[in-house]
Amino acid sequence: MLYSIKKRQNPLNRDAEQKYYATAEYGEEIDVNVLAKEISKSCTLTPADVIAVIESLLEKMPQYLKNSNRIRLNKFGIFKLSFSAEGHEEAEKVSATDIKKLRVIFTPSAELKRELSDINFSRK
Repeated sequence: MLYSIKKRQNPLNRDAEQKYYATAEYGEEIDVNVLAKEISKSCTLTPADVIAVIESLLEKMPQYLKNSNRIRLNKFGIFKLSFSAEGHEEAEKVSATDIKKLRVIFTPSAELKRELSDINFSRK
């Protein structure tokens, strides 16, 4: 993985002197079409079939997440919804209007973590 070096301010202490940090650098973005072509090379599906499956997955995921389900993509990881909420002194005062900042959380699987454990970093 490529990285570059950037001078940044400490977000926890704005008065502190800026320091240099390694920052992730990204190459080209791989879209679903490129991914589908590569996947189709290792199975009997055509790129159009792979795209149809990916699009169906992405269409269904929000439905399941909205119903409080977690979605496990076995060797990839788990997707789930989370949120922040305001607190109250008494349980009776807590309501749905206290819920703020909805987030999608992704937790990588142990297999994915293992696959990424031998990553090499190169300075750009």
